[in-house]
Amino acid sequence: MINNLKLVIFDMDGLMFDTERFYCDSLQKECDEKNIKINMQALYDVIGSSLPIDMNLFNQSNLSNEELNELTSKNHHDAIEYLYNHGLPIKKGLLELIDVITKKNIRMCVATSSPYERAEKFLKVSNIFDQFDFIISGRDFEHGKPAPDVFLAACAKAHVAPENALVLEDSIIGGKAALAAHIRYIIIPDINPPTQEVADAAYAVLDDLGCVAKLI
Repeated sequence: MINNLKLVIFDMDGLMFDTERFYCDSLQKECDEKNIKINMQALYDVIGSSLPIDMNLFNQSNLSNEELNELTSKNHHDAIEYLYNHGLPIKKGLLELIDVITKKNIRMCVATSSPYERAEKFLKVSNIFDQFDFIISGRDFEHGKPAPDVFLAACAKAHVAPENALVLEDSIIGGKAALAAHIRYIIIPDINPPTQEVADAAYAVLDDLGCVAKLI
């Protein structure tokens, strides 16, 4: 069991919702249909952060980087609109975990690299917005993940010491941010498995959020 826990900090995309895979599959499908060659690993490498894609690796097509950026941005926008209108795929164990944390009177928040407005809407569409104490967006900081700023700000806002918090992440970059913040973290891998460094420093690497509920 996790001791002295006063705050659980959730990442969002890929952790709470199966959105990262949805975005990637949507882009790959459009590019395949248009015979546009891209290197998806370049996109996978920045999952969980606000870092830009390395276009020298990503763009394997005859399009200019500007044209491919425009296509990628529009595809992402359309995918988000689809999720707004059709609902989000909720990750296994999320609702169970939220229920356990609530019953134990532990505070919880969302700290995401996505814009605040998107996070707010995703939580409202999924009918879980009121379960969280607050949302913090990495877009509001000069240094997003893998810098520790967003997680340290979450602790400060909740008036909880980092040693009494727990970060839940799916990405390597998110794990590195939690490690830099000196906050315990659990990795539930999504698209990318954790590196050895991130896995070794984690409190645990688990299959789904339901497994986390058993530790709270």
